[in-house]
Amino acid sequence: MNVRFDHLAKVLLLLYEREKRGERPFLVSELADKAKISRSVFFMRLKKKLEDAGLVEFRVNPDRTITVHLTERGKKLAQALKSVEDVLKEIGVIS
Repeated sequence: MNVRFDHLAKVLLLLYEREKRGERPFLVSELADKAKISRSVFFMRLKKKLEDAGLVEFRVNPDRTITVHLTERGKKLAQALKSVEDVLKEIGVIS
């Protein structure tokens, strides 16, 4: 089952921005909510694809919550997406 590009891009950009600001990692449920992706779509389609592609890793914390972290590969892809987003904003294609 394939994932939508916009879902993938949104998740990677959110993770990248949060990491860049030095904020705590997203909990899995927070990330789905912040990306405005239904939890069922996130858990049934996106989560495994992101992990299998080596873009993110999921860590279980001592309190049993699960946080999402970019891998080096995920960070490189997120940086590339951010560059494209910045150019598209600059030329007025997106806001």
